[in-house]
Amino acid sequence: MKDKNTINFTKTTINNLPIPIGGSRPYYHDSATPGLSLRVTSNAVKSFVVQRRINKKPKIITLGRYPEMSIQVARKLAIKTLGIISEGINPNEQDEESALKKITLGQVFSDYIRSRGTNLQNNTKKGYEGAFNNYLIDWKDTPIIDITRNMIEKRHRAITDKSPTRANTVMRHLRAYFNYAMGEYIDSNDMPIVLHNPTKVLSHVKAWNREKRKQTVIKTYDLKAWFKAVMELPQHQLNTKQPNTAEICRDLFLFILFTGLRRREATNLMWSNIDFKDHSLTIEDTKNHETHSLPLTPFLLEVLERRKSDSLYIFQGTTHDKPLNDPKKQLDKVRKISGVYFNLHDLRRTFITIAESLDINTYALKQLLNHKDQRDVTGGYIITDMERLREPMNKITDYILEQVR
Repeated sequence: MKDKNTINFTKTTINNLPIPIGGSRPYYHDSATPGLSLRVTSNAVKSFVVQRRINKKPKIITLGRYPEMSIQVARKLAIKTLGIISEGINPNEQDEESALKKITLGQVFSDYIRSRGTNLQNNTKKGYEGAFNNYLIDWKDTPIIDITRNMIEKRHRAITDKSPTRANTVMRHLRAYFNYAMGEYIDSNDMPIVLHNPTKVLSHVKAWNREKRKQTVIKTYDLKAWFKAVMELPQHQLNTKQPNTAEICRDLFLFILFTGLRRREATNLMWSNIDFKDHSLTIEDTKNHETHSLPLTPFLLEVLERRKSDSLYIFQGTTHDKPLNDPKKQLDKVRKISGVYFNLHDLRRTFITIAESLDINTYALKQLLNHKDQRDVTGGYIITDMERLREPMNKITDYILEQVR
């Protein structure tokens, strides 16, 4: 006896099907194409489906909605889907894998940044975004599995023509994206969609550019001229235009030189980081995610006294609730006045160079600079308290002041 829900699919029969009430979802079966069904919901949504057992488990594969999908197309797709199922393949999983194989580099980049979460410093995140937008943006919509070794070699060479160091940085980022994709995207058999990292070709053909680490510092014989220019900065004729950031930059430059802090660590310093009773500063959000504490010398306390205000930040920006963003203009003026070329990180390197020349204990120096060496097992057991750091800090400060005065 013919099932009352088995009908010949035509526009008339499908259009005249009753709309169910409540949560029921009746299925109607096509008499012309065994295996093709139509599911009807209480919202009047009609969908073509195929129902079959796969590996002894009942599965429903949705083909498309009526009338967007025609009856003729649904019948052809049902036959094709049933053929795939007969080979023991689940079309749902096949579609999922197909979608995974279309994952673009842009999607991987977004997922990678999101996965790093709070472990990624804002400055580092901006570096990733800048490198991607400037050098990889044309691959944004390219499926990651379609990026070849040859493409990577050519792109590395093209960037190298402009900046060998930048070329290496971009490729290190790209290497990280591929490594992430290899572990993140897997098929229904728990196998990775991305099977290899094509950036390895750069090592294979020895294409990585040789990078020379910057060693620039302010020489001892230039310290006096530099210090004099910094102190004169607010009153100098180059700063007649008001308002300006000369006073803030003067104290920022001095603070970095006399503490060895990184630029962002210094510019983001808040009054809440300062303990005036203990004469110390503490930074939680550092580059290596380790809390960094330093004793404050009398000279640094003088700088802080000058900066006291109702701002949240010691080195405030154009508004009281934001830090100084870019001291580039005032830095250029110090270069012109002093005749000494320097960058802000050169001040940190100068602090390090002076500390090393004064034979400061290695572990004390690491504490002063907040350096972390995973290979140094001994260092993890040595805790240098604040008072033990006060002597080397005073020693470095006294040496600098002797040179400039």
